[in-house]
Amino acid sequence: MTNHPCIGIGAIVFNSKNEILLGKRISSHGESSYAPAGGHLEFGATFEECAIREVLEATNLIIENPQFIAVTNDFFEKEQKHYVSIFLKAHCLNEHELQNLESHKVESWQWFALDNLPSNLFLSLKRLIEKKCHLYKEIIDEPNLSNFKYPDAYLCKTLAIRV
Repeated sequence: MTNHPCIGIGAIVFNSKNEILLGKRISSHGESSYAPAGGHLEFGATFEECAIREVLEATNLIIENPQFIAVTNDFFEKEQKHYVSIFLKAHCLNEHELQNLESHKVESWQWFALDNLPSNLFLSLKRLIEKKCHLYKEIIDEPNLSNFKYPDAYLCKTLAIRV
């Protein structure tokens, strides 16, 4: 284990149906869990540049206008790894061109409806959902989901029962 946390970037990518893209991990920490596209922040890169690059390298998808969502502080006890994970959200411009370009890291990529996410979510993604649900609890206590303009607010409303 390194004495310093690593910085990871996670991209919550939405398609035209407001579904999010998750990949089933087969390597490193979090094996068999579902995680968004992402990777390590490289020296000199912005969060947005990293998200765009990581999504393209892993999936062949082009995202536009990535926007900051939240930061999580994640300690993976079994693997003795510590990550500060920075999440951004973005919309995909070419969702039908999805490919698995990193099959040594990800078994497959799949679009998931926000109300039908897999139960085995990657630790950082779980923490993001818990954090966002807590922050938005009062704001999104609205029965009509069509009033929500932002996908992360919809995500929190949809998953509020799970937390």
